[in-house]
Amino acid sequence: MSHYQRTTSPLALLVSLALAGLLAIAGAGFAAPALAATSGATASSTSASAPSSFENTLFGWINRDRVARGLRPLRMDGRLNDLAGSRAANLAAANMLSHQVAGGNIGTTLSAWGMQWYRWGEAIGMTSYPYTTTAAGYLYGMWKHSAEHWALLMSTSFNYVGVGVAYRSSNRTTWASIVLTESLDHTRPGARMTGSGRSGTTIWFGWRGWDPLLQTHTAGLRNFDVLYRVDSGTWRLIRSGTTGRSISLAGRAHGHSYAVRVRSRDNRGNLSYWSSSLRVWVP
Repeated sequence: MSHYQRTTSPLALLVSLALAGLLAIAGAGFAAPALAATSGATASSTSASAPSSFENTLFGWINRDRVARGLRPLRMDGRLNDLAGSRAANLAAANMLSHQVAGGNIGTTLSAWGMQWYRWGEAIGMTSYPYTTTAAGYLYGMWKHSAEHWALLMSTSFNYVGVGVAYRSSNRTTWASIVLTESLDHTRPGARMTGSGRSGTTIWFGWRGWDPLLQTHTAGLRNFDVLYRVDSGTWRLIRSGTTGRSISLAGRAHGHSYAVRVRSRDNRGNLSYWSSSLRVWVP
């Protein structure tokens, strides 16, 4: 009996290549594709898996070579990881290298999962090399030496990626799927407190934010929300959607500590996590 082990992609065909254990395909969508309802989505669409060390190795090599060519790193997307992992598992289970066997039209799946996209691409591969970095290196080397596959991985349009790897024990083969999309920015921005201080009963706090740069469609930082609390009391929102990077609060009562934390928002409405807080004591 064979089994696989998961270690944790058209409207117009642009690339279709078979090469010694490799296949690549890409598809393009409407200029402004509509989102499908998510009621029929699988569990993978809402619960993203963490990548394995094998998958992280492939991901790291792709971005290393992108940066060396002056490109932005691709942003890993947990749902694309799930999709790529599922497609790699399908290949391993069928023992066949085929985009159709992997799961068919990636655009259909992305829309069913409620994921916005403009275009997508996939590179798949298989190797019988040992399931270690040797297998990862062989797969990556084949992709790297195929013009069509390399064009996908070094694309100037794609900005998100998912990596999936599966192992078939019956014939000791490793199967992989790399799913790429060009999508609107759905990456959380970042926020961090940068300083605090006191002068008499006046306290101040500073912060900063950033929006990670994507190859395309970076939304850009928009504003911040600011929470404030006294001692260990309830956090209260004292600024909403401010573009300021600091706040000064005068006339604070003696004998209390005052804390502030922030989150940032980008121009698509993506929110950062709340930052760690900074605290000031007024003696």
